[in-house]
Amino acid sequence: MGRKVLAPTADAKPIGMYSAGFAVDPARLVFVSGQVAMNAEGHVVGEGDIKAQAAQVYRNLAAVLAEAGCTLRDVVKFTTFLVRNADWTPFAEWRRAEYPKLFPDGVYPANTGVVVVELARPTLLLEVEAIAVRPGGAAVRSRRPRARSASRRSGRGLGKKTSRAGGRRRA
Repeated sequence: MGRKVLAPTADAKPIGMYSAGFAVDPARLVFVSGQVAMNAEGHVVGEGDIKAQAAQVYRNLAAVLAEAGCTLRDVVKFTTFLVRNADWTPFAEWRRAEYPKLFPDGVYPANTGVVVVELARPTLLLEVEAIAVRPGGAAVRSRRPRARSASRRSGRGLGKKTSRAGGRRRA
């Protein structure tokens, strides 16, 4: 099972550009930490401009998702944090303009929106975290070594002794 869109027709019917929920295969879940409007050089993009910050945030989300073999279309859940309640309207305008391009099938991820007092830097207006479902058969790209030596797997050579019950005790 990839993902099944949950679309109630009465109670809990979405009132905006989001889906009520998804049922997914948990073995293919990808969790993306909150992304903010910072570029590769570590500079805030679009200071004071919620729409410019949203564009950078979604570029960052797309980049992280690509590392897992996903695209924005594989996202099933966003959590959106804004620092100013007044930014919901311009953020919604940005979504109305951009979501049809980002999600051309018209199936938008579930979303929870929250207003917070502040983010990590005072010039950041928006943070978005995501949960995606990796497409069937897609491999996760990893930059870490995959194999460990036999002595590391068995626990030998780590300066710790293993009891017969499998627990570790200090040497």
